[in-house]
Amino acid sequence: MPTARVVPDRFTVLQPCEVRVEVTPDRELSPGSVIEVQFPQSWTMDGCASFTKKYQMEDPSAPEYLQVYVPGEACSFDVRVEQRDFDTGSEMSRHGRRIYATVEGDAVPAGRTIVFDWRNTLASRRAETEIVHVAIDGERVEPMPEIVTYPREEARLKVIAPSSVAPGADFEVLIVSLDPYENASSTWHEGDALLGPDGEPLTDPLRFHGNCRLTVALEGEGVQRLSFRGVLSNPIRVTENPRGPYWGDIHIHTRWSHDAIGRFPYEYARDVSGLDFAAVCDHAESAIQYWQHLVGLANEHNDPGRFVTFVAYENGLAHPSGHYNTYYIGAEGNCYVKSDFDGDIEKLNPMLDPEDAMNLPHHTGIGWNRPPSSTAVDFSKLDERYSPVLEIYSHHGQSERYAPDHVNAYEFNRWHKPGRRTNRSLPGHFAQDAWRNGLRLGVIASSDDHYGQGGMDFEGIAGVFADELTREGVWRGIRGRHCYGTTGERILIDFSVNGTEMGQETTARSGEDLKISIAVHGTNVLARVELLRMDASGEFVQVLEERPYELDYETTVREQFDAPVMYYVRVQQEGMIQDRGIFAWSSPIWVDSSA
Repeated sequence: MPTARVVPDRFTVLQPCEVRVEVTPDRELSPGSVIEVQFPQSWTMDGCASFTKKYQMEDPSAPEYLQVYVPGEACSFDVRVEQRDFDTGSEMSRHGRRIYATVEGDAVPAGRTIVFDWRNTLASRRAETEIVHVAIDGERVEPMPEIVTYPREEARLKVIAPSSVAPGADFEVLIVSLDPYENASSTWHEGDALLGPDGEPLTDPLRFHGNCRLTVALEGEGVQRLSFRGVLSNPIRVTENPRGPYWGDIHIHTRWSHDAIGRFPYEYARDVSGLDFAAVCDHAESAIQYWQHLVGLANEHNDPGRFVTFVAYENGLAHPSGHYNTYYIGAEGNCYVKSDFDGDIEKLNPMLDPEDAMNLPHHTGIGWNRPPSSTAVDFSKLDERYSPVLEIYSHHGQSERYAPDHVNAYEFNRWHKPGRRTNRSLPGHFAQDAWRNGLRLGVIASSDDHYGQGGMDFEGIAGVFADELTREGVWRGIRGRHCYGTTGERILIDFSVNGTEMGQETTARSGEDLKISIAVHGTNVLARVELLRMDASGEFVQVLEERPYELDYETTVREQFDAPVMYYVRVQQEGMIQDRGIFAWSSPIWVDSSA
């Protein structure tokens, strides 16, 4: 049997290295025989999802040098590199690069090793065990060799707890040690206990590296926080009726997208980001090749009561439709590509059952600079039966309002190393514009992550209030607009008008007093809490602006009702993460005139 191995096969994240694949055929390879080698996309991505490494065979001292040879033999090869998907071999892959070495001249004797030597490169940024594709004359060498990337040492700690628990009830806390690239780190922790709100130990001294789960309980109602080695947890509401919010990221791309990496997205979302729910949402043109695999992956990881997943995919449509993600509540669903519905969201919607599927728009006001184009959403095409909420934030930027100078505008949100990519904000296509146009949409946030690392602190997560952590419970929360979005932090927002919760509608008579209650509990100091009102003219007015500079803030605002209005809350927290401001946005509450 032919064999293949990677030498060496163990590296550290982004380690400068030389890596060789040694292929040993069990028969003579005559001229014309072809040996294929393809490294996983996490190794061929060049720094970020926008760029791909370029092999070169001219300068041994320059980056990405590649040579193919047989030690001690005069064999020669014609070497070419082609764009190929790792598994299917199709051309639908941004980062997939397959190396083809065709035997020239002398035959390669049976049992002699062919070396694919790749020098002056960097190891993957993802700490994962992956496989390297090797084939001889079209037949894969089994088993395919593995290549392992280990994490770096700790850059920071996170303490993640549920956002609401019952007094005295056991719940899980996740402590995660992260390296600079958001992998669970290699650093060992030993000797420190998890501390309760009063600073007293809740556990024995812990010993772990990477991450650690433990079970604790809290007594007494109210908002409390835990700590480990001086790092505070997210706020925990201790209440007799816990309803979340549950936290999730339902816009995660993986190696099964043509432009992304990451083989273990659900494990990362659950065990590193500590999410309650998640969805891999790969691009339709790529996902359709792997659809049954992606459906199986979602169902395999769905664990009601602990971690919920959804079957999903993304359609990247041009303006006026814009980008939409399709989600299914059940264990099955169809993946529709643009050619199935002419790239028109109004033709895709009727192909779905609104009871079983949702189409949610994202980065609604974005214009790409490379190449110049628009995927902005025309809200006249949006159907609330299929789109009850929109994605107000992702790593691309904020979609709340047209504000090209905003710290999280599309113009700036990817202008950081290594991507150095900017986009444009296009007026008329933001959440505020949708609300002005009469659409009653709630909001969520999700990452649009392209590294298989959903739930990172700066890319966007959704908070959903639900009676149970199941597909049906989270689905009802999103469909009912009982939800909100943050840039990644688990900021608690309670917001009601005359007792009506966020995302809902209520009525009042002209001149009636409206009692607006706002409570915000941050993961750091709250820099600004704002209440905004949209009146019948479509103008947005700032009703409240407070700068608490505390972890917790509560207030009651009274307004005299006059004509239909809409309210929502915007929160800014102190500090920056990865050059991004830390924000949260509630779903609105609509107040109509009663008869």
